[in-house]
Parts: sequence; structure tokens; C-alpha cells
Amino acid sequence: MKKRFAVLSYLLLLALSFPAQQAQSSGQEPLEAGLRAHIDYLASDRLEGRRTGEPGATAASEYIAGQFKKFKLKPLGAKKGSFFQPFPYVTGVEAAPAGNEFRLQIAGETAYAKAAVAKPVGFSPNADVQNVPVVFSGFGIVSAEQKHDDYANVDANGKIVLIFDGSPDNDNPHSPLGQFNTRTKALIARDKGASGILVISREQNIEDDKLGRLTFDQTLGEAALPILVISRSTAANILGIDDSALTALETGKTTRDANTRAVAGFKINLTKRTSEARNVIGVLAGTDPVLKNEAIVVGAHYDHLGRGGQGSLDVNSSEIHHGADDNASGTAAILQLAERFAQERTNKRTIMFMAFSGEEEGLLGSKFYVNNPLYPLENTVAMFNLDMVGRLNGDKLNIGGIGTATEWKKLVEDLNGSGGVLDTAKANVRKTTFSNAAGLGSQFNLQLNEDGFGPSDHSSFYGKKVPVLFFFTGTHNDYHKPSDTPEKINYEGEAKIIRYISEIVRSVDRSPARPTYTVAKSSGMGGRTGFNISLGTVPNYADSTDGLLLDGVRDNSPAANAGIKPGDKIVRLAGKDIRNAMDYTYVLGEMKAGQEYEIVVLRGGERLTLKVVPVRR
Repeated sequence: MKKRFAVLSYLLLLALSFPAQQAQSSGQEPLEAGLRAHIDYLASDRLEGRRTGEPGATAASEYIAGQFKKFKLKPLGAKKGSFFQPFPYVTGVEAAPAGNEFRLQIAGETAYAKAAVAKPVGFSPNADVQNVPVVFSGFGIVSAEQKHDDYANVDANGKIVLIFDGSPDNDNPHSPLGQFNTRTKALIARDKGASGILVISREQNIEDDKLGRLTFDQTLGEAALPILVISRSTAANILGIDDSALTALETGKTTRDANTRAVAGFKINLTKRTSEARNVIGVLAGTDPVLKNEAIVVGAHYDHLGRGGQGSLDVNSSEIHHGADDNASGTAAILQLAERFAQERTNKRTIMFMAFSGEEEGLLGSKFYVNNPLYPLENTVAMFNLDMVGRLNGDKLNIGGIGTATEWKKLVEDLNGSGGVLDTAKANVRKTTFSNAAGLGSQFNLQLNEDGFGPSDHSSFYGKKVPVLFFFTGTHNDYHKPSDTPEKINYEGEAKIIRYISEIVRSVDRSPARPTYTVAKSSGMGGRTGFNISLGTVPNYADSTDGLLLDGVRDNSPAANAGIKPGDKIVRLAGKDIRNAMDYTYVLGEMKAGQEYEIVVLRGGERLTLKVVPVRR
């Protein structure tokens, strides 16, 4: 622990000296040089991709806090004098030293009494399943649309279900049955009354099976039933066949009925590993006696994907995913904005600079903040989110959230076209540290989107009825790959974006009236599923086993019309229990537009049963 602290301290001291050194030596315009220095450090090998909960992300948060302190921002953390707002984060699971076992009897004879032939799946809930019959159910898939039912003529109630991994079309990446992953199969088995699942490994050596590796996705949570992956030879023994016959059964060359002569039981005892993740928050107090009580949030996420794995588009890579554009670029931008506004200290409203963690895992940091705000959300007048602003190409700049305030469209278009002056007859534009001979009047090819929801941290604030703007220069071939590196950033372009955003922030800050919140038209950006129906809810993707918390509800949506509110916890939908986001998305996939369904929510200590009618996306 001391060694780790020493390493982090050294990295922080070294990093804090970089911006000034590089700006002096590069000969570049200071804004570009500052951006380069920040991005070079944040996307360096030393930070190993800044995966939430890992040392690289901790070092990044220390660096950001150090910069805020250097700019003399006020800390607004959970503890007095701290820039950090910690939040819980599950980094993985491990098998406890005791309490994991697998028991199998075939025709009354003990076949196995050890766990060598079975491994708990990392997202399985802990369980103690007593000896019950094992039934075979093919691949464990039920799809009315594809007219496929592996549970036809199978009585799974109270039994353990033995199923193949994957689907009958395992070699076809476009198969409609490919969407039925292990979690989805667990939901189907639960609906059939099963007690647990045994998944037949696709590997000859069970040690090579990915399901047996103890991994955990916090956004999806635990499976609906306890799950073990078992060796192929064990499965063949349960079915009373040899290995070649098992392969023939798996490939559809033969069939068999559901019953077996096997009785099985097992215990699963997994322990979740947690790590502290944290948001970093620095505040520049307002100078106006009245307006200082209102806040503008300027935010970006600083986390990325570490060495790949979940979220990576280079699926077999364990190289460092540098995340220079995603989102060292946005983090560097808010640092430059913080520095410049702090130098001037003429802002009327309070400006809060926020660096979020856990965005790549499901907006965890920003959702934690809006559910545990350190400044009243009702006094937060706007949130500006910068995510991937480092690859400006052809001056094309995407701005989302235009429909979340009545003033936004005119504001962003006028500032884009007037060289930084919203109203030349009334505005007094002075030389600032943001402007230079090249800068303020440059034009962008604006791509405007009305929706306030989307796959980044502004969505969390819009869910709480805060007007938002989301700045984004688009995806590229290096997105979520190790190749997203600092030399590919368009520093001149990003500097131009910062000057533009600074004038937007300045305009909102100067205006006596706060932006007028409005309900934006949906673009579908906020959806994380491919379903054809929508309820208009914004789920919280934090780990859960007792229901799905809603961070937001779209106005005039089916959920809003049903009386569902932000902060409600869905515990039952369409006759099925809901424990987490995975349960919810599974049930949504079974629902039809225009049909009425019962939904049960917890609101405070009250359990409410409501009616909801989904609409087609």
C-alpha cells in the first residue's frame, strides 16, 4: 500500500509540472500547448487506460484535483477540503475459500463430489441448491418470433436445467438467436420455475472456458438464477452418452428427450471485490450577490477502458487503451476552461468543473452525483458536457441537447456566426485569455440534436430536468481501441472548440435569466438496447438485486403517463420480477407496443401498482 501511494505521489508531482514545461518549450499557442500537455499525461502508458477502480484512474483523479488546486478552485468533495466525491464500484468477484461445491448422482450412484468439473459463473448469485433432478433443455432458448422453444415438453419447475452454451447457429454471427446470452437464458429458466442452470462448456478443457472466469459487469448485475459451467465429459455422463454423441446433439444431428437419471446440487459462494471510484469537483464562486447562488456545471468523464475487455472494440487485445480522444480530450478541455475562468474570476454565477469516473461502465459517476448532489440541483441552471472533442474534422461539431432549453438553438447558432458576440449592439466583448488572432470568430459546421438523453454524462443531469448541451466531434476508427493516442488529436481544432464553449458559458453566466428548461424531442440516442418499444425510462445501471432504480422519466412518455416518476424503483413488470437492468431489458424485449401492462414500483416506503402502455420506437 505504501509503495502504491509513493508511486502515485511521484506520478502526480511529475505530471503537475508537465503543462508549464511543455507550454514554455513547445512554442505553441498556450491553449494548444496546455491541451497537449494534459492529454499526453492522461493518455500515457503510465495511467494504463484509466479503467474505473484501477490505479491509473486514481492517478488521473489526483492529477485533476492537483490542477484544480493549482487554479485555486474551491474543493467540493464529500469531505471538507477534498475535491473527491467517492462512490462504490464493483471491480470483480472471487470464489470464497469455503462454500463452493458441486454434487452429482447418476442412477443413485455418486458421480462427482468435487468442483473440478464445474465452475461458478462470475455473475451468478450465491446459492445453496439441494439435490434435485436435472433436465435437459437444448440451448435454453425460447423465441416466439423465431418459432423456437427449447422448453417444449420440458418440466423445469423446481429442477436444475442442463443447457448448451451459445445457440444452434453458433457459427453464424447474424443469427437472430445469437441475442440469447447466458443472462437471458437464466431469465427464461427462471420463468419456467428452474432452481439453477448447468451450462455445458464449449471448450474441451473447462479451464479455457470464458464463462468460468470470474468476471462481473456492474451495469448488468447478477443473473436471475445460480449458474455453473460444467465440463463436456460431465454433461455427457449426465445425459448417458459419449463425447461424440454430445457433439452430435449440440450440432442438431441428433435429438433426445428432457429427462435424465441425474440428481445434482451445488453451493455457490462468491465475494464481490469493491474499489473506491471518485468524481473530482472544483468550484469557482460567482461574484454577483444574487446570481452566485446559481451554478453552471462544466463536465467531462476521465475514465476509459484500461487494458481492454468489457467495452473494447479490439476484442482480443490486452494492450493499453489510451483514450486520448475518449475522453482525455474532454478532461483536458475542462481543465483549460477552469484555468482561464479562474484567471479572470469575473463570472457572475458559480461555475462547477466536474470530472466524472465510471462513464464507460454506465454513467456511474454522474448518476451518483445527481442522486447525491453536493450543490442543489434546483439551483443548477445548465450542464455542459464535453466528451470526445479532440478529432475536429471539416469543422463538424455535434451539439446535443439543443431542445432542452428554449434559448439553446439561437445561442449556439448566433455565437457560431457572430464571432463570439451574441448581440453586437448590446454585448461588450473584451479581449480574454481564450481569444487570439486566429480564434474566436471561426465557424463550425454545426450538427444539432435536440435530445437531452444520450450515451454520456449529460443524460444524468437532463434526467433531473437540468438543461444540457453535449459537445462531440464524432467517432472514428480508433474509438475504444488501443490506437486512440495523443498524436491523433487535432489540438488546433480542440482549442477552437474551447473558445466557442467558453463564450457559450460566458453568455449563460452573464444573462440575468436562467435557461428555460423544455422537454426535448427524442432521437433514440439514449437507448442501450435494440428493442422496438419504449417506455421512456432512464434506468440506473448500478449493481442491484432488489429492483431497477429510475434516474429519469421522459416527459409525455408512456412511463410518465402511467404516473411513474424519477426515483421510483421498478420491482415487477408484465408479471415478472425485476431485480436489475438485465431483468428489465429482457422483459422489454417481450413486450408489444399498444398493449397494456402492469408495472409495480417502490416509491419511498409505498408499493404502487400502475398500468403502462409501451409505444413503438
